[in-house]
Amino acid sequence: MRWNDLYIEGFGSFLPDRREIAADMVAQGRFPELEHEKTGQVSAVIARPEAGESAPEMAVTAGRAALADAGARPSDIDVLVHAVVLHNGLEAWNCGSYIQNRLDIEDCIPIEIRTACAGGIVGMELIARWCAGSGKGLVTASDAWQLPLFDRWASDSGLVYGDGAGAAVLGYDGGPFRLLSTSVVSDPKLEQMHRGQDSLSMPYYATAAPIDLIARVAGFTQTHDIAEFWSRNSAALTRCAEVALADADSEHDDIKTWIVPNFGNVLLRKQVLEPLKIHPEQTLIDKGHTIGHTGAADPFIGLDIVRRSGTLKTGDRLLLTGIGVGFTWGCAVVEYTGVEEEEHTLDGH
Repeated sequence: MRWNDLYIEGFGSFLPDRREIAADMVAQGRFPELEHEKTGQVSAVIARPEAGESAPEMAVTAGRAALADAGARPSDIDVLVHAVVLHNGLEAWNCGSYIQNRLDIEDCIPIEIRTACAGGIVGMELIARWCAGSGKGLVTASDAWQLPLFDRWASDSGLVYGDGAGAAVLGYDGGPFRLLSTSVVSDPKLEQMHRGQDSLSMPYYATAAPIDLIARVAGFTQTHDIAEFWSRNSAALTRCAEVALADADSEHDDIKTWIVPNFGNVLLRKQVLEPLKIHPEQTLIDKGHTIGHTGAADPFIGLDIVRRSGTLKTGDRLLLTGIGVGFTWGCAVVEYTGVEEEEHTLDGH
């Protein structure tokens, strides 16, 4: 979708201070040496729920930072979309309403979405469609990949998971980035990839923990050729990016930085870099090696990193990518407005 005069008015991210070092995890037998070699992971960001760093609270922190960055009041927000992948904190509960309450947003539509790691991009498109020329929306994303439910070092293959949150305010009053386009593509034929042969009978949490995504993929390959996944992924991600670029009147070479999921080296190359025809140095892969894959928050955390790097110039374009199990692919093209450069000059610094 092409968007006119729609801006990321402000955004924020939150990463806990605590880190676990990949080499230490290998030495402790928690992280296979082969996976260490495949991923190139250096460390992962670790939340401390006992210190108030639960997934919902991290989203609140990022959301509060986004509102402040945008200079927006809570009463300005018309719709709030919260994206979560693993667990929102409680069953039979809407985390979006919790975030709304904690941010003192008295009257808006609170929506929690489960399009997995594409949720940040999907959330932006939902807000853009909802606002349709007026008003503001807030998208938040957060996850904490914690034992006993999930083992960030062993529940999956090809990547390591990090805890964190991101948020963005979208509206029509200007901001550091103009949202030029979003694109979302889905392929339900790959839904079984992360379900495997697991039963859907409730309650799920009566089964063994932690979650074993490697076993689920093995279950998928009992009835599917894994080559089918790679083919469908490549076609879908390529189409998603091409649509986003076309709707933004952009060419492939116009993109200064590609903000891609924080996957490990081999998985990132095969699932993202090769379909998009880009190189590691065009991404934030080195940062991803120290953070881990945070889920739907990756695009917002990446955007925050680029913005704070001091390397952006007015007119620079970035492409944000999210890939969610199910499968859903999301891309967004944003353009740096240089508004911060103008403020910097006006301040005389």
